[in-house]
Amino acid sequence: MALQYLFFWTSKTPLDNAYHPLVNGSPTKQISNLPRWLQNLDPQAATVDIAPFVAGVGGLAHIRQANDFGFTARASVFANPKTLLAMHRTILYVTPVILLCQASGIEYRDFIPRWSHERERRRDEEEVRKHVDVGMLAGAACWVLRMYGLRWGRVYWAPMDVVMGGALADLLHREYVKAHGL
Repeated sequence: MALQYLFFWTSKTPLDNAYHPLVNGSPTKQISNLPRWLQNLDPQAATVDIAPFVAGVGGLAHIRQANDFGFTARASVFANPKTLLAMHRTILYVTPVILLCQASGIEYRDFIPRWSHERERRRDEEEVRKHVDVGMLAGAACWVLRMYGLRWGRVYWAPMDVVMGGALADLLHREYVKAHGL
């Protein structure tokens, strides 16, 4: 019985993976002379697909330090070096894997523990992509500010801000749709 939950992808259908933004589902088709594998890359979809892994690993790293809060570890996620390091390393490991899967056309969304429901499938693809783009842009601005404008945080050079900014914008758009019954 427990194996069924550990191997969750065996019970997923293609309709379960139809959450937005869809990989290569942009309504704007670009004509270019780039190689086909480079045209298959979809940063908006990759951002949303990387975020569950980053949040999961960051949560596990933070929970492992629960006994040390107040003594040798800080309870704030953003001030805890072990948690931030785990999240940044996850970005560095998972991002190339997801982009490689996109470039080669492998259906990797089966292995992400997310299911699409009716409200998710009604969301407008173009609107979702705009929200994710704005979130990624805000994350990039935070990353540049943290790297060059502030004294703290320069150690973490992985683009976690960009990925999590896009994923947070997608989450906020989901909650907006859910709250307003659209």
